Amino acid sequence: NWPATLTMPLQRYCSYGAVTLGAYIALHSNSALDAGSVAGFMLLGGRVAGPLVSLASVMEDVQKAQASIEHVAWVLNRPNEKQALTHGLRPRFEGAIEFDEVTFKYEGAKTPALDKMSFKIPAGTMLGLVGRSGSGKSTVTRLLQGINRDYSGAIKIDGTDMREINLRHLRKSFGMVLQDNFLFRGSVRDNIISGRPGLSFEDAVSAARLAGAEEFIERLPNGYDTFIQEGSPNLSGGQKQRLAIARALVSNPKVLILDEATSALDPESEALVNANIQRIGKGRTMVIVSHRLSSLLDCDLIMVLDRGRTIDIGTHHELVERCAIYRHLWFQQNRHLDPEGFENDAKNSPALTQGR
Repeated sequence: NWPATLTMPLQRYCSYGAVTLGAYIALHSNSALDAGSVAGFMLLGGRVAGPLVSLASVMEDVQKAQASIEHVAWVLNRPNEKQALTHGLRPRFEGAIEFDEVTFKYEGAKTPALDKMSFKIPAGTMLGLVGRSGSGKSTVTRLLQGINRDYSGAIKIDGTDMREINLRHLRKSFGMVLQDNFLFRGSVRDNIISGRPGLSFEDAVSAARLAGAEEFIERLPNGYDTFIQEGSPNLSGGQKQRLAIARALVSNPKVLILDEATSALDPESEALVNANIQRIGKGRTMVIVSHRLSSLLDCDLIMVLDRGRTIDIGTHHELVERCAIYRHLWFQQNRHLDPEGFENDAKNSPALTQGR
């Protein structure tokens, strides 16, 4: 903004200052200055200031273009995944996951998002991830999908280092459901089997039934052939989430990741999705990220994260007894269950959490 800041006083003077100064000179001196001379000076001043103002605008546009080019270059200059997508092992997955001293830092960050994180879960486990904002929950899911590979330590799937696994094979074997999922312009069936060439209509129906979406799909005007606009404005939040879960399940993945998949839903829709999750989790490993601890009660294991580290891992009852962070989060969300316990926990919690 500095070019415009420098030229603005000159522009204002040519517009208003010349009139004021000319009128003052004409009234208080014996010069031959008249109204026509003042008007002429204003016109000439405008001709001088105009190009300067235009130059300032051009410099602003140049700086915007430079910033845009830098953003595009930042994306294009990043190492591509071509090697990882075409080479590597294609093992048969069962779903066992192991993090061994994993440290990861986002570009430009001063502190690591994950700091020597270690945990191990067997295949078929339903694992919940909880923690305060910024504790590294979503980063764990990003590393599991192979989105970020510049970490130290080792991430193993069924004992195989993830860096040695073909990325395309890895992502086809994983299912992912986000908080805000995008549905494409097309039919319900096309959205369920999108990105999965060769799958049939029966596969779409099976996935929708497992996700609990068949019930509302059959009530749509044309069933599975109902047309969905881009962004799906004609569907509710719960319906979109169930379609997204069906899309993730259509390839029968061995690992399913739910990253805040129910946080934006109303209580009724959330209850429907959570009820279906119990059926979905049979025979596959599930990693569920959620701020609502009540949705993780049926998980086999719950892992508590804080500042990129694994604080504790266990069942809900074990963590309430021995983990101060989990106990505080639980009573904070469920004060009506044990107000006395929450007050005692609040007294023992750090001053920052008590608002001091």
